[in-house]
Amino acid sequence: MSLSGSLSMIQDESKARLLAAVIFGSTLLLGTGPGYCMDAPEDVEKVNLARRFAIEMAIRKNIDLKVETRYTAMAETDAARSRGIYDPILNVSSTGGISYVPGDPFFLTKNMNSSIGLTQYLPIGGSVAVSTQTGFTTAETEFIGSSSTDWQSSVGISLSQPLLKNSGKETMELGINLSANSLQDSLERFRSVHIDTVFAVISAYNHLYSLRKTLESRVAASNSAQSFLDEISKRAKPGPLQRMEIANAEYAIVQRRRDLVEAERSVRDQESSLRYLIGMDFKSEIIPIDAPVRIEPQETYDQALKAALEFRPDLKQLRTALKNSELQERVARHQSLPDLSLTGSGGFSGTGSNFSGSFRKLGDQPSRFWSAGMFFNAPLGNTAAENDYRRSKIRTEQVKDQIKALVWRIQNEIEADLRALISARLQIQMADKSQQFATQRLEEYRKNNRLGTSTVQDVLNAENDLTSARNAHLDATESFAFYVARLWKDMGVLLDREGVQIDTLHSGKITANGN
Repeated sequence: MSLSGSLSMIQDESKARLLAAVIFGSTLLLGTGPGYCMDAPEDVEKVNLARRFAIEMAIRKNIDLKVETRYTAMAETDAARSRGIYDPILNVSSTGGISYVPGDPFFLTKNMNSSIGLTQYLPIGGSVAVSTQTGFTTAETEFIGSSSTDWQSSVGISLSQPLLKNSGKETMELGINLSANSLQDSLERFRSVHIDTVFAVISAYNHLYSLRKTLESRVAASNSAQSFLDEISKRAKPGPLQRMEIANAEYAIVQRRRDLVEAERSVRDQESSLRYLIGMDFKSEIIPIDAPVRIEPQETYDQALKAALEFRPDLKQLRTALKNSELQERVARHQSLPDLSLTGSGGFSGTGSNFSGSFRKLGDQPSRFWSAGMFFNAPLGNTAAENDYRRSKIRTEQVKDQIKALVWRIQNEIEADLRALISARLQIQMADKSQQFATQRLEEYRKNNRLGTSTVQDVLNAENDLTSARNAHLDATESFAFYVARLWKDMGVLLDREGVQIDTLHSGKITANGN
């Protein structure tokens, strides 16, 4: 699989350096994201990665896509191979022998015959052959001067054409048509795997972005609890209330550090998943720099359904399977007919006492010959052919039912996607309000704490609520982006929306992000 263009397609030089570092495993240090506080091994690179670069890397380096490309290449080879039935066939033969006949007088014959010809199969199911042959027969006895040699050469053409069974272009080119349909099926599968991979990359990228933001909030919460503990410890006149405040702060530190450890593990796990998807074969900290998009799909249900029925690769695959089944059904019906064939041949011949003489006679005074005939063959009962036809009819009906079931499922998926988008949109709106109110609430508690009218525990609880509100907002935003991508995936247009183009005429040609 080749990706058209190169790093020169990227106009911004810094982005080109980023992509080069990510793809080729450069040791270039690219920096870290804001608020990054995790301890990491010193030899692990930190890579700021844009979402479009993540998609482009997956197109270039994802191992599952490389595997799928091999299937498409094999399908292309099979399609080319199937047209080999129209390659002319060269026929060359030579035979010779001796025959002894005992008796009085003793009798011996020698013969030799050689031929060369070309056979060509015709689209209508028959074949035509042209050939030339030459040979001699020598007869000898024990009497001196009683031997003779006769040479005969000929040029001719022969034709064989079935009239019922095995006749017609559809029957003759069944393998060609099936291979062409299989290639189309493979291309749609190739496109489907790309859609699934791009969807997985988008989802993994957005989830890693959310996890890193969650990690940053966990770090901030842990630092805040530590600041409270330091501040309380510096206060004079320790008493029961101060000891309770210290205990509350210490407990909060332990809880928040536990949450921090879990958040770090989640980030590392998600980095591993994303590295596999984008084919990054060296260890690195991936820092997503693009927030989940909040693009509002403009399609109505009818528009989305129309696009899905037109572009969905799995539906196209089933329609291709239906074409195969209907073709095989027609051919199977035709193959249940009796075998009736017409044959004919004709040409010119010449005889002489030697090789050159026979060919001179063939040119000067040739003899003519021709023959014609018919062949008929009908199996009594015809059980095998008739049941092959019945089976092909059942298969056709089965594929039609599969298409109906898939269309129904597509309708349900589009409806579910649109409902999920409505829900995610409302969740974002509520999360926005919740985060706003939680921020205001925390500020009030901090003011009151400085005035002595609220406790440290009140402030810690307010911080916990703000952290939960921020995480809920991240989850809602990620969910909205997920359902937008899933809607486009279910419509079959995700690659187009992400700027990935697959040339269905040349499976090796793929462009990403419009380049």
